[in-house]
Amino acid sequence: MEQRGTVGRGVGIGALLTLGGIVASGVLMVVYIGFAMLFGIGLAQLMWIIPAYLRYKKRGETETAKGILIAAGLVFLLNASCWGVLATSKMDFR
Repeated sequence: MEQRGTVGRGVGIGALLTLGGIVASGVLMVVYIGFAMLFGIGLAQLMWIIPAYLRYKKRGETETAKGILIAAGLVFLLNASCWGVLATSKMDFR
């Protein structure tokens, strides 16, 4: 079976989708909806990553679909690690 697409293209698409989501949540923050999306971007990205993954998988571009999942995983891990650092740090505002 011939694999179409490239992992690099998928990572690029995933990164652009995530950047678009961050921009959209920043715009929505004006009405207090985007606040949760911006700070929960690791989970909120499922709203645009899953449809993109399914679209490329259905088109037979399996490598591109893998790249989209790789980008989503990197964003999720980066978000989780940042929240982990914040959660374990001692913030003294005296």
